[in-house]
Amino acid sequence: MKYVDHQTETPLCAVSLKSSLENKTGSWRFARPVFVDRVSPCNRQCPAGEDIAATLYLAGRERFEDAWRCIMQENPFPAVMGRVCYHTCEMRCNRKEHDEAVSIHSVERFLGDYALERGLRMEPAPEDAGGRVAVVGAGPAGLTAAYHLRRLGRQVVVFDARDRPGGLMQYGIPAYRLPRDILDGEIGRLEAMGIRFEMRRVLGRDLAWDSLIGEYDALFVGMGAHRETLLGLEGEEAVGVFQALSFLEDVSRGDSPPVGRTVGIVGGGNSAVDCARVCRRLGADVRVFYRRSEAEMPAHEEEVAAAREEGVSFEFLCAPAEILQDGKVKGLGLERMRLGKPDASGRRSPEPTGERFDSLCDSVILAIGEGPDLDLLPAGIEEDKGGVLSDDFGRTALEKVFVGGDLSSLPRTVTHAIGSGKRAAAAMDAFLKGKGAAADEARFRWGDTGNIVMGSLDDGALFPRRNPQRDVVEYDALNPFYFDRRPGLSVRELAAEERIAGFDEVVQGFGRGEILQEARRCFNCGACTECGNCFIFCPDLSIRKDPGGFGYVVDLDYCKGCGICVHECPRGAMTISFAE
Repeated sequence: MKYVDHQTETPLCAVSLKSSLENKTGSWRFARPVFVDRVSPCNRQCPAGEDIAATLYLAGRERFEDAWRCIMQENPFPAVMGRVCYHTCEMRCNRKEHDEAVSIHSVERFLGDYALERGLRMEPAPEDAGGRVAVVGAGPAGLTAAYHLRRLGRQVVVFDARDRPGGLMQYGIPAYRLPRDILDGEIGRLEAMGIRFEMRRVLGRDLAWDSLIGEYDALFVGMGAHRETLLGLEGEEAVGVFQALSFLEDVSRGDSPPVGRTVGIVGGGNSAVDCARVCRRLGADVRVFYRRSEAEMPAHEEEVAAAREEGVSFEFLCAPAEILQDGKVKGLGLERMRLGKPDASGRRSPEPTGERFDSLCDSVILAIGEGPDLDLLPAGIEEDKGGVLSDDFGRTALEKVFVGGDLSSLPRTVTHAIGSGKRAAAAMDAFLKGKGAAADEARFRWGDTGNIVMGSLDDGALFPRRNPQRDVVEYDALNPFYFDRRPGLSVRELAAEERIAGFDEVVQGFGRGEILQEARRCFNCGACTECGNCFIFCPDLSIRKDPGGFGYVVDLDYCKGCGICVHECPRGAMTISFAE
């Protein structure tokens, strides 16, 4: 039945002269929205534990120094890692499900170079925390451990047998991938923080474990995998046979090993591909021989593709049987292989077919793997699968001694080494404070032990994380309606003929405008960016700006728990809770 005012012919309605604040609709609520900070898939993938969503948020707002400092909370080498990391984070990027993954490594490289060009530094902490720490090995793991320990106020001395710090970064990665001025600039920043370097200090000659353990309160051992593998082939002692890491180190020192006009390289990893590309720059024709198929090849796809563009040829399913020589290398004797059942690595095992063939060449490079020299370790350290028996934080059977990098069971990449050094630094700091194993784990904001974020060093102040969760926010938890579709940055490289003319850097960087646009493509998954959707769509006006600063809060006096704000959040930074 409808009541009508006959004078106006309009329906009557209830009118209140009181404020709507009187009607506390929150009393109807059976659920409530909660603001959360979830882990982005890229961050979960990053072995160094960088807060990628926060970094790209800051970079996208032209806060380049803040974005750089956000990386530096976790990783002391952004200019290096923007070049040499294989950026598996981009394989997990949610934007890949929408159009194309964000070029995270390009942004990181830009930020690293931005800091170097402007001489940006990390302020050293006062050396008032107590405890003297020795780091043996100036590779990425040791340098990272030293960096974080120095930020925690510890006195740190780094010892290394070589002339310059950097380890694999200095002596194993060719300059066309990592220019040495970039590496030296980032290591110089560590020196400026007060880390002391003692180079050309050789274990067994200049250093003794008993003295180090006695003199220092804690010890980090990050010796690299420098012991190279021999095949035991006939002719392996001939002139013209090189080991991969020794060969790359000679080139990094400015030498030009006499490889001749043709080179045969045995192996299928990144060292084999690096050697092949270096030999092309030395003017040689190069063939790489690998005993499995290309699908099983451990070298990174991008590096293999670049090598092919530069004229390197690959021969698969063939294994070396002998080195042909008359005192000097004449060629390789090889045997055709076929793939059998999978082995312990999950790859199908190569099996000989009995078919033999020869490949003539002037030199041979063996790139068949390397490992740490465990004979150099202090007594009492327990070995495990080619490394040291240790936990996720590098603790060993010796209370004072922690390990990382190639001595751990992690994949042998620079990024994994950085992550291991960071975790060990947290464990060493807890040890020096006399705290137990739980203390270093509590230091990290969120994530698993393989890729955790050292947020408490700076309290996450650059990008607030108010309610951290451990769950990963996948694409189906986002609201993609609010994101456009556009391609990302494409790799920019020198032409192949320019590359092999010298050791100039192959991959070129991007300018400020391009990096801004790329950073703004990031969804900032799982993080509130104050977009305002929750505020705009709330039917009860119960979403309010957080009076404490960043983000929003829910006024539970008026929130009915309808969930509209959660649905409209583009980034999966809200969830519904049924617990009051």
